[in-house]
Amino acid sequence: MKKYFYLLLLTVLVLSLENCKEARKEKIQKNAISKQQQLARAREDSLRITIARFAGDSCFRNAGIGLLLVELKPEKSKVIANINADLSLVPASVLKIMTTSTALEVLGGSKCFSTSLQYNGKIVGRVLKGNLFIRGGGDPTFNAGKAFSRWASAVKEMGIDTIAGNVIGDARIFERFYIPLTWTWGELNSAYSAAASGLSFNGNTYMLTTDARRKKPFTPVKGQIKPFIPGIQFQNLVYEAAIPESNLFASGDPYGNHKFILGGIPKGQPGFAYYGTIPDPPATACFEFISELQQKGIVVTGKAVNLLTFADSAGMETIQGERTSIGHSFSPSVSSLVTMTNQESNNFFAEHLIKHLGLNKYHNGSDDGGARAIADYWKSKGMDTGGLFIFDGCGISRYNAITARQLVFVLEHMQKSPYFSVFYNSLPLAGVSGTLRKMFKNTSAEGNLRAKTGTMSRIKSLAGYVETRNHKTLAFAIILNNFNCSQQDVKSKLEILIQQITND
Repeated sequence: MKKYFYLLLLTVLVLSLENCKEARKEKIQKNAISKQQQLARAREDSLRITIARFAGDSCFRNAGIGLLLVELKPEKSKVIANINADLSLVPASVLKIMTTSTALEVLGGSKCFSTSLQYNGKIVGRVLKGNLFIRGGGDPTFNAGKAFSRWASAVKEMGIDTIAGNVIGDARIFERFYIPLTWTWGELNSAYSAAASGLSFNGNTYMLTTDARRKKPFTPVKGQIKPFIPGIQFQNLVYEAAIPESNLFASGDPYGNHKFILGGIPKGQPGFAYYGTIPDPPATACFEFISELQQKGIVVTGKAVNLLTFADSAGMETIQGERTSIGHSFSPSVSSLVTMTNQESNNFFAEHLIKHLGLNKYHNGSDDGGARAIADYWKSKGMDTGGLFIFDGCGISRYNAITARQLVFVLEHMQKSPYFSVFYNSLPLAGVSGTLRKMFKNTSAEGNLRAKTGTMSRIKSLAGYVETRNHKTLAFAIILNNFNCSQQDVKSKLEILIQQITND
């Protein structure tokens, strides 16, 4: 009996020792986890202090600041820092995140936009007794080199040597007055403010070269302005000053042919080049096509016409009747347009995308229709759209306003979208590509941060994705309005902040 008693006692002791070992092991593991949690909390606390110091900088004493930083997780994102995340602020070009993400989600990545050459009337012998039409499809990439030579050859191959009519640009897919009403007068004639016509051409911009000493009003000849715009007139009001480079802008009716060039050029500079917006893109495209037809030996008895203005004239009856297609030109896919829009912050492409959204949802190719389509889409996905005000697709309008929370909502949603890869790669990569190629060099954000920038006078914004040193994937949005320091100072402060965030 004693033998069995000792065996039982030994077994109990062994089991007790094993239980002690397991309990000790569990305690060590819990302590380790607790230490990891403490370290994580300490890092997050340190990061919150860093962000609070950033927001408390004297540069932002009078500024509006909206900031939200979250860790993306499969179940629910974790908020790391929040400073006025629901404050509605002017976003500048970071608004393109809304436009491009919605375009992918609603229009689809593979959709393209077509422009076509058509005719009406009858072909009698070698004469077309009717009109040629360039029917716009809202393609922001449409230009002469892409289609005009091919189309002129197609007309010639039909046996036609005379067009007894006009060449008419049909831009009715978008609204007639296509420039957003909330853009400022000082920007309307600048190349970066080229708006989206239903028949856009050559980016809706021209390049003028002229003698700086020429002060009287003049009409440029071919070769002096590209593309050639019949009837356009300029007056040079530029002054010379001790400045390192030209700072030029134009004034005048953006739909009209009389322009005043203002601003400064370096002293002693003999001439200058100015890049501006074409006042009538459909008519300019048609004039360019007439030149191509003439080079192919085809006579055009009529003129270059914008259907939207011609429709108000006595010539309306000549454009009636069935049309026959001769040729087509197609834009790159929406995925490609989104990439080009976000990488270089292309205002022109963004304006086309928002109008296509309005056309898709409300049969209304306008910024107003597109803005409603964007807000409706994100509201349907659960976004609180209070404080969201959209007046264009690119961010030029100072009437636009958005919150940091709304931008992060979009970033979170897109992470689960089938178009995430396209959207993510469309965002500039820090130190490598697009508008971030010169920023964050030799920092932990270089080759890591993917984000959209936004810059206007007294406005700086940044929103996107970044991975930390501890392999956390973060989404963030920062909007700054009305700061007291220079853009360069704010840029430097943002670079320091993002670097500290990635070092978490």
